[in-house]
Amino acid sequence: MDSLPKELAAVHARWAPVDERVREILENIQQACAARLPGEGWNRANERQVERFITQLREDFPGRVYEVVRGETTDPQQNAERWEQGRRRRDASCVVVERQRLGRWALRTTQWNFVFTVPGESRETFLLVAHYDTWRGPGADDNTTGEEVLKQYLLADLRAATRPRLTHVYFLAGSEECGLVGLASQLLLAGGLIAAIQAWLQGDWLYGAIALALCPLASYRFGVSGSREFVRALKPEELSSIRAVVSVDSVGEGRMFIPRSTLGADFIRALIPYGHYSAFTEVLEEGAHLHGIKYNNYLAGGTTDHLSFMEVNNGLWARARDIVARAWAWAAGREHRAARVIPASALVTMTPGKASPVVFGGKIHTANDVPARVYPEPLRDALLILDYVFHIVEGNARLRTPRRLEDCHYARLYEVSAAGNGGVEYWLALKDALEPNRRNLNVIFRAHADVDAERKEARVRVGEPVGWGVESRLREEVAKQCRKRGKKYRRVRMDKLVVTDGEHEMTFGRQLTFADHLRRLYHRWAGRLGRLAGRFSFLTFLGVAYALAWVIGRALEWGFDYRYAFQEWFFRYQIWTVSVVLVFQLAVLGYLMARAIPAWIDNHYKHDNRDDNMGSLRKLS
Repeated sequence: MDSLPKELAAVHARWAPVDERVREILENIQQACAARLPGEGWNRANERQVERFITQLREDFPGRVYEVVRGETTDPQQNAERWEQGRRRRDASCVVVERQRLGRWALRTTQWNFVFTVPGESRETFLLVAHYDTWRGPGADDNTTGEEVLKQYLLADLRAATRPRLTHVYFLAGSEECGLVGLASQLLLAGGLIAAIQAWLQGDWLYGAIALALCPLASYRFGVSGSREFVRALKPEELSSIRAVVSVDSVGEGRMFIPRSTLGADFIRALIPYGHYSAFTEVLEEGAHLHGIKYNNYLAGGTTDHLSFMEVNNGLWARARDIVARAWAWAAGREHRAARVIPASALVTMTPGKASPVVFGGKIHTANDVPARVYPEPLRDALLILDYVFHIVEGNARLRTPRRLEDCHYARLYEVSAAGNGGVEYWLALKDALEPNRRNLNVIFRAHADVDAERKEARVRVGEPVGWGVESRLREEVAKQCRKRGKKYRRVRMDKLVVTDGEHEMTFGRQLTFADHLRRLYHRWAGRLGRLAGRFSFLTFLGVAYALAWVIGRALEWGFDYRYAFQEWFFRYQIWTVSVVLVFQLAVLGYLMARAIPAWIDNHYKHDNRDDNMGSLRKLS
């Protein structure tokens, strides 16, 4: 019998049934958006409602709420005592409520950060962040959804019989929002790129350099200033205690996004891409895979508060210092320990036009962001993924095997040996992907294999599971598992595998025509180029802008050379003709940046997966 539903039920058992929690969130969103007083701005109402929530905590959990103010208290000793009281408490969960007033340069929409810390058995922290401010509207989706999700987990902690294993931090961030959002930021970036390219083509290098230097600012969200202020105020020991961060933003409508990169952060990623955080992003992806939740990885046109934590030790100067320190350690013969970066990711849902007020049907950042357009399905998906993330970051065991042998459709056989050891064993790597599915789970088993090298056939009996994961390629999954164990691997290339677990028997074989090989080559390079474009989005957009300008320039030159009358007409009305050419260029580049290139980047998984499937043995029976 399939044990996956039982294991997932155990993951979610510490909370109320998910559908009940979704109904509660929807009701709270309805009440929050109706609570604005006459003449009151939305963000003043948001701040007032957080204060009302704190008052409700004091009433519902008397003696278990400790309040402090960061940076403005006249009695730091009293603050320290309250923190210590919360940490020492063992009879019940409690919460330390911290207010942080934002400085003048950080203030955008709301003037306070609110941090709710539930001390756990360990001082290591798992941090959930959601901004509570809004922009030009009620903000039912953006971001009362995230705010209510955080409150629900906080209340569950306070109602639990025991303290959590880790310290849980629920951070309601102020001043996340800003004016450059969605399509508006992409159009501004496209305009900046066009200006830079035109300046270069005309030989005005100074103007081109200035325009190019300003281009990334157009893609960058000037918001997240509240969470940045919070991160800057954290002491080194507080930063080092953060095990992981998840931002929950606008999870009320659309397809789930678990971003590995976004346009909004790419002025930093342009030449120094973020690293060392993808392993944590995979935890969220695992949660999505296990629950059958479809998701995307590339979010064009914005970012959210997890960026403030990803920036720690990830900036230009931090990277430069790390390179110098690494070289110095190598010269001195010492081991180099890189500065710690904070694993961070986000949950966002998006649908075409949702984040673009200038596009018909735009919702967030407008008066259309109302409770009626917040739907239960994406809220449910977000809760299922977050339940799994809590389960993993608190040190609970991963599921043993999320797929059975008969669920898998692709296979590869590997010979694995311990480094410096002559012992060899076989691993059978299996993938559940079956086109047209884009996402897959991989399972690796130790195996006993009778190999006929001459006929390239083997009979394999599977043994205990080695591990599982969500890599798009089986080779990458095997490599990851081998790195954990200090082993080396080599693929055993077979044309046929007969696989049995004692109960089921399956045959995997290779059936590729010459046309299939060509298609595989296409998918391989499309996937590689998509991944590269995602890592260097800004440079990708710069290259596309240059290519577009070059094509338009050559077309005009050809027209001028081919027909003098066209040249004369063009320059006679150059105010209009040049304007039309620039608007056309802006429209094409805007479309490529907003739709075509993000889709290409996000589809690299499909190409990688298809390439890997065609190179693996496929189930025949």
